Amino acid sequence: MIKFILRILVVAIVSFFVAYFMVDRSLNYFFRPQIESVALRAVRGELHALHKELDAIAPADRARILHAEIAPLYGADIHLLPQEQVRLGDKERDQLTRLGVVFREDNGIYLFPLPGEPAQWLQVRQPGDSPADRLLAWSAWLLLSLIVATALFLLWALPIWRDLNVLRNATQLMGQGDLGTRVRLSRVAGIRHVGESFNQMAERIAALIENQRSLTNAVSHELRTPLARLAFEVDLLRQDRSGARREHILQDMQADIDELESMVAELLVYARLERPTDDMMPQETIDARDWLGDTLAQVDHLAQARAVRCVVHGDCPPQVRLHRRYMSRALLNLVQNAVRYASRLVHVSLAARADGAYELIVDDDGPGIPARDRDKIFEPFIRLDESRDRGTGGAGLGLAIVQRVAAAHHGDISVHGSPLGGARFILRWPAPEARRAESQHAA
Repeated sequence: MIKFILRILVVAIVSFFVAYFMVDRSLNYFFRPQIESVALRAVRGELHALHKELDAIAPADRARILHAEIAPLYGADIHLLPQEQVRLGDKERDQLTRLGVVFREDNGIYLFPLPGEPAQWLQVRQPGDSPADRLLAWSAWLLLSLIVATALFLLWALPIWRDLNVLRNATQLMGQGDLGTRVRLSRVAGIRHVGESFNQMAERIAALIENQRSLTNAVSHELRTPLARLAFEVDLLRQDRSGARREHILQDMQADIDELESMVAELLVYARLERPTDDMMPQETIDARDWLGDTLAQVDHLAQARAVRCVVHGDCPPQVRLHRRYMSRALLNLVQNAVRYASRLVHVSLAARADGAYELIVDDDGPGIPARDRDKIFEPFIRLDESRDRGTGGAGLGLAIVQRVAAAHHGDISVHGSPLGGARFILRWPAPEARRAESQHAA
């Protein structure tokens, strides 16, 4: 804080001196006639006396008499100048015409012509300040600057200091776990925007921690069911002394282990996609129909078991640009979800839109999703009642992963009613070229 105060003082002192010179120049510019009048009145008597004494002396004798008899009687520095040493500007000629004398205020010199030939000018230089006078003047200005700087500090820096202490205390409270801490800064200090940014950051941190807490609770709940089944199956193995049901129990245990492995894998993918970057999500151009075919082949066994037919519907663009691994995972999750709830048919289509974006659509002929539930199905571990219950399988992260994959591609996912009668999921994402052009246009 001491450095901050010293900077304020230095800025205040420099600003004061700059302001002083600017005011001095402005006064000279706007009030020059008045300044000239005051300066001339201050020496009018001396100039008149000098004029009167020197006019009566011949030009050839003026220098000798001036230095020997006249100059010692005056406190000013007096010299005779020949005509060729005096060069007047336009403003000085105008001044000579109006006042009969030339006043050069920068160095305190008065000039006026004397009669006779050769032409001569008398130069009168007012004595300058002594070193003690200059030291006293500078000391007074420095003291005044310190007073002004102190006043500025009291009026401006102290409110900033107070608000910074408020921010520090709020930061400490947040560090101690009080996520509801917010700050309210005064408008006088000028750092109100810092407080607003702090409050926004606190809101985001609180939301992130709440999401992590909710996710942890949901994960704990989801892991409890297969672990309880495993514990029950271990007890059954201990009780089955004959071994008649041993093979069946081991198959159930393996199924529970597979479910746990699937849940952990999906959790890892979900966490990895929380804050993706462009470096983490490099996109490549691939054959669109081959990509759709390879992905649908992975769900073929599930579709056959449920007597559901998966069809690539409509014309596909020849190529598509995406991150192959994560977008394949998103498509696989969508198709698996559709197969689980479809009656007989699932349609998958991919189109390139006129604005350069891609649109992936998955339709099913199942019971559909009520409009009131369409927003929350993308939250992790959310399952709907009735037909979309736990019996349909899955860890509850499939659609949440799809949403994060869409966001990682700078796109979005939405759900609507399908022409087939069930649910329609639409995943849109822009091609890198279209996104780059949009960014340049926004800039």
